[in-house]
Amino acid sequence: MSQAGLRSRWQLSEPAREAAASAQARTLASEMGVSPLVASLLLGRGIDSTAAAGAFFGPKLTDLHDPFLLGGAQQAAQRIAKAVKESQPIVVYGDYDVDGITASAILWHVLRLAGANVEIYVPHRIDEGYGLNTAAIERLCQDHPLLITVDCGITAIDPAAAAARAGVDLIITDHHAFDAGGLPQAHTIVHPGLPGAGYPFSGLSGAGVAFKLAWAIAREHCGSQQLPRAYRRLLMDLLAYAALGTIADIVPLRDENRAIAARGLAGLINSPFEGVQALIKASGLGGESIDSYHVGFVLGPRLNACGRMGHAAEAAELLTTATGARAAEIATLLSGQNDKRREIQKDVFEQAADQARERGADDPGCRAIVVGDERWHPGVLGIVASRLVETFARPAVVLSFRDGVAAGSARSVPGVSMHAALEHCRQDLDTYGGHTMAAGMRLALDRVDAFRERFTQYVGEQLAEGDLIATVDVDLACELDDLSVPVVEQIESFAPFGQSNPRPVLIAFGLIVDQEPKLVGAHGQHLRLSLRQGNRVMSAVGFGLGDLAEHLARGATIDAVFEPRLNAWRGRRSAELHLKDFRSTQPEPVIDVVVNPKIVSTGPARLVK
Repeated sequence: MSQAGLRSRWQLSEPAREAAASAQARTLASEMGVSPLVASLLLGRGIDSTAAAGAFFGPKLTDLHDPFLLGGAQQAAQRIAKAVKESQPIVVYGDYDVDGITASAILWHVLRLAGANVEIYVPHRIDEGYGLNTAAIERLCQDHPLLITVDCGITAIDPAAAAARAGVDLIITDHHAFDAGGLPQAHTIVHPGLPGAGYPFSGLSGAGVAFKLAWAIAREHCGSQQLPRAYRRLLMDLLAYAALGTIADIVPLRDENRAIAARGLAGLINSPFEGVQALIKASGLGGESIDSYHVGFVLGPRLNACGRMGHAAEAAELLTTATGARAAEIATLLSGQNDKRREIQKDVFEQAADQARERGADDPGCRAIVVGDERWHPGVLGIVASRLVETFARPAVVLSFRDGVAAGSARSVPGVSMHAALEHCRQDLDTYGGHTMAAGMRLALDRVDAFRERFTQYVGEQLAEGDLIATVDVDLACELDDLSVPVVEQIESFAPFGQSNPRPVLIAFGLIVDQEPKLVGAHGQHLRLSLRQGNRVMSAVGFGLGDLAEHLARGATIDAVFEPRLNAWRGRRSAELHLKDFRSTQPEPVIDVVVNPKIVSTGPARLVK
């Protein structure tokens, strides 16, 4: 069932089981030595035994599937090993985002260790656009008998045909959705969802695919399943790159992705690659443990900034050949470009939001946003599209106009596959590609109006008016007394967090605002509260919720949706609430809801124990 806060709809799951579910939570809690709340959260994620919990909390490298199971990997490894043996020049053609850059670096390092003559080619975002382009392929084919794509190519029908005409072997490694028009012509396609291959897990990132292929190359080159120490050590070190790409590309952090992310993050802080250490230092993270937040909001944006504001070749250099002063120089450059990107992004977002409102984005009858302008920097369009989705709760396409061409990025909402939407509009598009929730496209400027009409009509058929509000998925109801420091520490051990393993979101009812609300932050944009329930008082912070302070006063009663977090201040650890939304209410609301997982909570909400 759904309930409404001031900012969002709170999605609470309907009951599936009642007493049996609470008994199962108590049993699991007893067997694992965790709180019933934590056991209930595990059940909500499908973890219903101590064995499953052990695998969840302790992901291991043995969780990685055999690389030769990956569709096309063994055939590709054989062709690459032949190129290495015959000293054939190899080009790794990578995308310009974090996933593509890290994937390129993974293959480069393994190929160099094998003795290959290899170089990386990264297209220019503005001049060449996303993915393979025919002109670049034709140029590269003149001197390289083998081209390997990473994180792109699965929809590159024409560029692949150009490689075939030139007599060059093209190996495509990708993880994006297939084009309904068929697969491109290639020597080999390496893809976790390759039809008929039956790979056990289809959710790998581009860097994950590259890591598995690198492993397969090492085995093929060495002629043994048991790799020499140098290869084992290098692959362990390259898990850090695979983790960067996996987390930054927001693929599901389950199955082998969880092992890649967990083991790779653990190795980042002590990475032997000087470029990584320079990036960590330039980001101000030296000495800290690095988690998925740091990848998503600190390291990842810096690696992306190079491709957004200039040319991603420097980011690729940082992760491959850069050492010493050169590594520090590039890392500093990336930080500066990221600062510039933020400034430009702010201006473009404000203009795009104004244009969206002019086109009726606040109207329930408008189910999609398509905006564009010749002034907008192509490097920030994806971020701006994400911000528009957050603001208006509907799919958004943001385009930059240049030389008669509109190129842009799209972001979606649950219920609308962006790839399917663009496929529906393919007659208006020159190129497109991406995922369910994010994609990119290029089209002729004179087709923008037709595309807008076709796109908005398609999205309008997928969404109802009630879908046009941000939704917060709530895992569980609790009371503040349930949130001791040890319990929140147990919740923190669910990390690494990301797609398919988000931070748990809890709901608590009947909280009293214990002190006058405070506005904090440089511009008073954040909200600081002290909340009381019974004898328990907890600190709460609402980032970006400062404008909701007018709905609060000391003594008010609210229901709140939040993430439980640990706060360390002057050596003292405490539990606090990171508010996502709240609503004013009467004290002690009577409810009858079941929140994910399957725990019944009736009357004043509390966890069944």
